[in-house]
Amino acid sequence: MATASTLPLVIAPTLPGAPPAQYLYPSTANTDPAMHLPIYSKEAATIAKIYTDDQKYDGVSNSFDFKLTIFYNICKRASLPPKGYITAFLTMLKGLT
Repeated sequence: MATASTLPLVIAPTLPGAPPAQYLYPSTANTDPAMHLPIYSKEAATIAKIYTDDQKYDGVSNSFDFKLTIFYNICKRASLPPKGYITAFLTMLKGLT
């Protein structure tokens, strides 16, 4: 019969880091609007409307550099600044890419 002292010690896995305090205690979240990064959702939606399937990179038969140039041009037409490119980057990918 196993007793509490002979049972193996099982330690639950932990996540790489504790969540920031703003998630644990919403009242401590930063409410300064100057500290929030812009999301560029309007520009990203415009980019999604402009893109056609032929302009997207599929990873098989297209040149990534050529498709990236198309992406930069569409972002410029949609008035998306370079620091907001990451918001719309996935729009340029097609299929399993």
